[in-house]
Formats: sequence, structure tokens, C-alpha cells
Amino acid sequence: MSCRPHPENGPSGGAPTQRQQEVLAYVHAYKEAHERAPTARELCERFSWASTNAAADYFGRLEQLRLLTREAKVARSLRLTPSGKAVAQAYLSAHPEVLHG
Repeated sequence: MSCRPHPENGPSGGAPTQRQQEVLAYVHAYKEAHERAPTARELCERFSWASTNAAADYFGRLEQLRLLTREAKVARSLRLTPSGKAVAQAYLSAHPEVLHG
């Protein structure tokens, strides 16, 4: 069983999947609580992924959807775009347990 995200971009072709929304919401909530973005390893711990490649795949897909940006080879450089923040806030409103796993 692979821990990588599914290749689809969501039900409408351009919308994030529920899991992508959950990852985005977690990044947003983490940044709010800690004033910095989580590392790929911290995301792996939170979501029980075996490899940081899974986190990198999610980051790449969320970048493709223009929901977050990051700087290459810079730790904790994740930034949510305005549309990414809107998706994250909507998801957190419906799922406040995201931070706690």
C-alpha cells in the first residue's frame, strides 16, 4: 500500500481532495500555533506517512492547485496562498480536530 496521494486532483478535476484539504488545514493551523510552517517530517508524523516523499508529493499537488507556495531547498518555507487560506479555514471550521489527529 502506497502512502503517496492519489493522482487525481479532486472530484471536480481542479478542486483539492479531502485529504489535500486536511493537509492544507493542518499546515495553516500549525503556522498559526507555532509561527512557522511544519517540516515534511512533522507532517509524516502527524499523518503516519512512512516517507517524506509523501509530504513532498502533497506539497507538489497543492502547489499545482495554487493553494500553497514554497521555496526550493528552504526548510519551513510553506506559504498558503489567499485561496489556500480560504480552503484551509473552511476545512478547519468543519473539522476542528485536524490539529489533534
